[in-house]
Amino acid sequence: MPMNVLEIAIYAMVLSAQQPRPYECVAVQPEGVNCTNGLAARNDGPHLLFNSGVQVRKDNQGRVSLSNGMKTRFDSTAWVAFEDGGGKPVVSVRKTGPLRFKFSNGYVCEAMGPAGDMARCHRPA
Repeated sequence: MPMNVLEIAIYAMVLSAQQPRPYECVAVQPEGVNCTNGLAARNDGPHLLFNSGVQVRKDNQGRVSLSNGMKTRFDSTAWVAFEDGGGKPVVSVRKTGPLRFKFSNGYVCEAMGPAGDMARCHRPA
C-alpha cells in the first residue's frame, strides 16, 4: 500500500478514536509517516504497519481490515463505520471534500501543505 499522509492520519484517528485529541502527521524519510499523537506508520509489504503493532490491510475490493480485529462497513449515507471484532461501531468517517474527512466523534482530518506531505486532525471551532 503506498504511503499517503492523509490516509495515515485517518487510520491514526480510527486507532485513537476512543480518546481523540488533535494531532498532525508528516511524511518522514526513508519512507514513513509520524504523527504527534505518538503513532507512526510505514509500509509493510502491500500493507501499512503502525508502531502500535496494528497492520492495516486493504483487499482488491477496497475493504479495509485491521489486525486488531476492526473491519469496515459502508452504509447508504456515505459513512464508513469502523467496527470492532464483535461488530460494535468504534467510529465512522465520511469524505466531505477533496482532501477532508469528518468523523462521528466531531473531529476532521485534512491534508496540509503544497505537496500533501502533512495532515492534521482536529475538532473545528
